[in-house]
Amino acid sequence: MVLTAAVGTVAGGTVLSSYVNGGKAGPSFLLTANPTTLTIEQGTSLSSTISVMSVNGFSGPVSLSIFFAGSKLPASLSPTSVSVPTNGTAKSTLTVTATSNIGDFNVVVIGIASSHGKTNYASTEVSVYVLSNQDFTITSSPSSIVNIFGSSNTTTITVTSMNGYTGTVGLTFTAPFGYITVTGNQNPLTLSSGGTAVSTLNITTSLSTTLGTYNITVTGTSGSRTHSTVISLTVVDPIVPPPVIESLKLTGYQFLNGTSLSLILQNTGNSSVTIQSYVVRDSSGNTWSLSNFAGPVIIPNGFGTAIILIGANCPGCVYGGIPGLFFQFTVGQSYTVTVTTARNNQFPFTVTR
Repeated sequence: MVLTAAVGTVAGGTVLSSYVNGGKAGPSFLLTANPTTLTIEQGTSLSSTISVMSVNGFSGPVSLSIFFAGSKLPASLSPTSVSVPTNGTAKSTLTVTATSNIGDFNVVVIGIASSHGKTNYASTEVSVYVLSNQDFTITSSPSSIVNIFGSSNTTTITVTSMNGYTGTVGLTFTAPFGYITVTGNQNPLTLSSGGTAVSTLNITTSLSTTLGTYNITVTGTSGSRTHSTVISLTVVDPIVPPPVIESLKLTGYQFLNGTSLSLILQNTGNSSVTIQSYVVRDSSGNTWSLSNFAGPVIIPNGFGTAIILIGANCPGCVYGGIPGLFFQFTVGQSYTVTVTTARNNQFPFTVTR
């Protein structure tokens, strides 16, 4: 069989445009990909939309298949056959999954259509770049510091290996101008696979430092990978007692059953927090509230678990809203839980069952 080009050329054995089986070029089709480049971390997947476009009034079914120009990756098309309307476009989705192999890959999608003794071919190429998912994280503890001007405080910078990362992480510190000095006792840090490394950060102010709150950014860099953590520094007058900062962060939650919810909260403020009441609100505005909640007492930088009850599981709760509409947590629905502390500060959190 002799292939005569209707549109395009053949390169390296791969059909890059459209061809018919002999004779004068007639109705045909073209393939395009969007995007044409995918950058994927190991163990993840990305997709590209394959468009099959009618040329010169072409219409009919086109079968799609995958060809690798070199090393292969797990890849699939959905659907593998499309029906192209006259002067229109049909679409399919190419999904590529990155394996443990790191490097560059080329995926070619080929379309074939045969009708009345003629065969049309077309193809498009997607470049895939697989990156290592090995990485590191950087955190500071405490991340909120109250400093009496003219004194020093310390915080611990922790760098943690992820997915077997090994290497050296250099630390840089960005502090606002204001007579604030930041130094680290160990820099750079060396990480082993699955391990952690720490550096103690010394933060010093002077008698010329203006009172107020400053953000200090600590950045860890290893090659092209960069991550940062921010430390909030509040500089106060020694005569004035440090301000009480209440701050709660939701670090995890679990629906224990249809009427019970467990919230894991972190105290990111500078004083112990006592939770004394809560309100649970559904998307329609119906509420369950408990005003005499014996909630956890959470110390600064500590964690606490608050068990939130509603409905029949909470005899002391008060319902507000349309009767019978909100009697339990429903799968797929989102709820706002607002907890109130003993200092009357409120912290709302959104959860989805």
